[in-house]
Amino acid sequence: PLALIAGSLAYRGHEERAMGFLRLMQDEIPALKVVGVREGRDDADTNHRLTRSLLRQHPDLVGLYNIGGGAEGVGRALKEHGRDPASTVFVAHGLTPDTRALLIDGTLDAVITQHPQTVLLNAVRIFTNLREGRSANAGVEPVRISVVLRENLP
Repeated sequence: PLALIAGSLAYRGHEERAMGFLRLMQDEIPALKVVGVREGRDDADTNHRLTRSLLRQHPDLVGLYNIGGGAEGVGRALKEHGRDPASTVFVAHGLTPDTRALLIDGTLDAVITQHPQTVLLNAVRIFTNLREGRSANAGVEPVRISVVLRENLP
């Protein structure tokens, strides 16, 4: 089985990530059971408790997707449980000092990250465009997303 931990499903971004993942699993690997989505409120301690509970309930857990923040709590639980990192694939969002360390030590397999500089520059462009009477989206770039592994850490 696989498990998902979201920050909050009331947050549209997390809800869409969960829906997209669940749909992909249903379409591509229907034999792999998803054991539900937990909400950790992007809190490392809550994610730690949720992950420990998931590992107790599902000793054959093969994957964990942390949709929001608090990945360090998931990583801590995986380490404490004494699982071989190769037995549970762990994917998270956002390259931070904590997720970087988890990638380096092999606890975390991949980080899906957006480039906040592009988001910030786009916001400035939109306000500038509106102030100067241009189309709001003039010069706005698509948000770049990268998958970071230990082998391609920037």
